[in-house]
Amino acid sequence: MMKFREFTISDFLEEPSFRSWVLENDVHAAAFWEEWMQHNPDKVDTVRQARQWLQVLGSATYTPAPEDGPAIWSRILGTIERAALQGGKGNLFAIPPAAARVRNRRWLPYTAILTGMAISYTAAVLLFARPKVEQQATAKREMKTVFLPDSSEVKLNVNSTLRYAKAWDAIAPREVWISGEAFFTVTHKYNNQRFVVHTPDMDVQVTGTAFNVNTRRVKTQVVLDNGVVKLALRQHESAMPIIMKPGDMVTYSVKTNELTNTRVNPEVYSSWQRKKLLFTDTPISEVIKSLQDNLGITIALQDESLGDQTFTGAIPMDNIEVFFKILSKSLHVTVTKTGTDTYRISQQ
Repeated sequence: MMKFREFTISDFLEEPSFRSWVLENDVHAAAFWEEWMQHNPDKVDTVRQARQWLQVLGSATYTPAPEDGPAIWSRILGTIERAALQGGKGNLFAIPPAAARVRNRRWLPYTAILTGMAISYTAAVLLFARPKVEQQATAKREMKTVFLPDSSEVKLNVNSTLRYAKAWDAIAPREVWISGEAFFTVTHKYNNQRFVVHTPDMDVQVTGTAFNVNTRRVKTQVVLDNGVVKLALRQHESAMPIIMKPGDMVTYSVKTNELTNTRVNPEVYSSWQRKKLLFTDTPISEVIKSLQDNLGITIALQDESLGDQTFTGAIPMDNIEVFFKILSKSLHVTVTKTGTDTYRISQQ
């Protein structure tokens, strides 16, 4: 596998397993190259460019004569390498002089191939480099269910944003970006195509499973409902990914470099889907933060020691008064509404 690190675009084009992946949709080859890219992220751009080139070449309708084949292939590879070198200078495709001014009619059919490649490659680059992006967002006290291009389901909690490409490749990883909170039910693909959720703190990698992701309060929290999830943490001293099992909750923050991994009841962390919030021996201070995240209300404690008291129960997201009544009776406090969405809790 190490030899592939030295490959140029033209080297990849001639590699049998690479050709099987791109041209024949070979499942085993696809698994190999997906894993290889995962271990060699600095080579992903080169692999993707080679893949795009091979897709263009694979659609060529002219077949060179046997005696001309090697020469033509050499010319094409040279064209590709020049295009790769000049790509960063605003020139997507460099047609060699022989393709611009052909004096030998024997080269005309091959020139047509190169010219066609230029047009196709330019279109491919524009398509792959600048994919059309879909964005779904929710406002205060608004939830939304989103179906992705592969039919995976995402339930967006309030004040959340989801971004993803409008069209997905059948082999490359399915990727989404989340800000806020969402519950994912991912469709498993026959070729074990990866599904990646990007957050500021980590990449959540799965093939088919259900899990909750929360990126609020300068950290990412992942709670696995079922299936298997692999977490690739950003800027953490551990190079090994974290493998989660159902019932695991992993919380990590790049800013604080704090990492926790605990066992929980997943239903507690995804109960917002049913428009209720569940708590078990949860400090009042944490309950208040959750209410602020999910309902957009602000609750001030007159006595900070009240924040250490715990609460167990369910809070309907459409009827906060239920929580206030329970709190008043159990802790002997008074809840006063001080504004449109602001409250104060004080001792009686």
